[in-house]
Amino acid sequence: MKINAVEILLAKDWEKLFDTIQNSCSISRHVEFFRWLQDEVHSFLPHDVLVAVWGDFDNGRLNYDVASNIPEINTQHIANGCVVDPLMVGLYRRWLSGGEQWFVLTDFDLVGMNASVTNHCVATLEKMKGLMVHGVRDRRSNRDCLYVFFSRKEHVFVNEASMQLLLPHIDSALRRVECLMPVPVTDAAILGKVLPCNISDREHEIMMWVTHGKTNYEIGMILNISPNTVKNHLKRIFQKLGVYSRAQAVAKYEVTKHAA
Repeated sequence: MKINAVEILLAKDWEKLFDTIQNSCSISRHVEFFRWLQDEVHSFLPHDVLVAVWGDFDNGRLNYDVASNIPEINTQHIANGCVVDPLMVGLYRRWLSGGEQWFVLTDFDLVGMNASVTNHCVATLEKMKGLMVHGVRDRRSNRDCLYVFFSRKEHVFVNEASMQLLLPHIDSALRRVECLMPVPVTDAAILGKVLPCNISDREHEIMMWVTHGKTNYEIGMILNISPNTVKNHLKRIFQKLGVYSRAQAVAKYEVTKHAA
């Protein structure tokens, strides 16, 4: 069932919509995508969490990227055991059966999810009362992408015109930015080892993301801590490594890590 707040956008809304679309073209980092969603897209597509999922829906081999203003839900939580695959596959099939048309669900429950699975991510998703679902077919690679906008409000008001215009630009922007993925397995294997400079596991996690080019804001989003906390960790890391910049820290860290 589609629920539209206003079928015809006012002139000032059209101007704001086109500005939002134009601003999407300059997005190159995940943090810029997140701010664009929260500052501009949110007024047209109100939501608390955006989950983008793509891959092989038939075999359940899915990839996730999350933009959320709720600390308990982020990409790392989704990828590290938040069992949402059955939900996403169910939504994808509903989208296909509906002629690949977007749809809204109100007062939904987590259909298809294992009720015995409990963690902070699942518990928070269970509090979502409404969602809007749209998909993008990719017939070249056969890796369709589903966009699910979760809301804590039961009634999700979506203007169809603005949604149809914005979705391709949301898809394009998210494809341009690097996905915020969990700690690589090869790096995770080092966690728990005592490095020569006594770097803690948390500091080790932060340095791994620094070596991957992430900003303090992005690292905070991944690890569910504030950018200021990341900054304080980096200060201690710099002291332990005896360096004064991120570039020096990365170089010294790599040498120290391989010596462990």
